[in-house]
Amino acid sequence: MKVYGDSIRNVGFFSALNDRELEMVSKIAHAKTFNKGYLIFEEGEKRDTLYIVLKGRVKVSLYDEDGREYILDIIGKEGFFGELSLFEELSGFANVVTLESSDLLIIRRNDFMRLLMENPAFAVSMIRELSTRLRAANEKLKTFAFLGVEGRILKYLTDIGERSGVKVKDRVIIENGPTQVEIASACGCSRETVSRMIKNLVEKGRISVLKKQYTLRPVYAP
Repeated sequence: MKVYGDSIRNVGFFSALNDRELEMVSKIAHAKTFNKGYLIFEEGEKRDTLYIVLKGRVKVSLYDEDGREYILDIIGKEGFFGELSLFEELSGFANVVTLESSDLLIIRRNDFMRLLMENPAFAVSMIRELSTRLRAANEKLKTFAFLGVEGRILKYLTDIGERSGVKVKDRVIIENGPTQVEIASACGCSRETVSRMIKNLVEKGRISVLKKQYTLRPVYAP
C-alpha cells in the first residue's frame, strides 16, 4: 500500500474498507502539493474529482453580488470535498482555495465508479458518509435559524474541534484555528462582532484563546 494508505483509512467513507480494498483505492489515487492561496476550483467550474486533504487546510466559500465572501467550511487533514462529482459531472457550487501549502490526494470519477461497482461494502460506506454530511448541512441551517451570533460562533468552533481538534480530558484543543475574519464569514457577522463575542465566551469560561489556538468544551451546549 502506498505511504498515504493510513490517511485514506481515516477518511469517513473509506473506514469500512479492508486492507485489500484500501490498496485498490491507493492505486487509483495520486497526491499533489498546492501552494497557499491556490484556487483548486471555482464556482460554476465543471469537475469530476474527489479531493482528500493529507496535510494543510482549504477554504470552501461563496461570494455574493457585492463581492462579500461567505465561508461554508474549512477542511483540514483527512477531510474531503468534491465527493458528489464522483457520481456525475457537476458544476462546482463554491470556490475552494488552499489556506496554506497543502497536500491533497486526488481520485477521478471514472476510477472511483469502477471501484464502487466492484466493492459493495465500499458502496454502503459511501452512502452512510453522504447521509452524515447531509445531516450536518441540515444542522448548519438550523444553527443559523435558531441560535444567536454567540451561539453560532461557539457551534462553529465546536464543529471544527469535533473534526480536527485534539481531546485533552474535558477539553478540545484546536491548533491553527480559523481567523476572526474566517469566523465572521462563516457565522454571518462582522469581524468586530466576532471579537466581542469571543471575549464574552472567554469571560464565561466556554473557551480560551492563545493566538490561533482555541480550547473549548468537546460538546456544544447553548
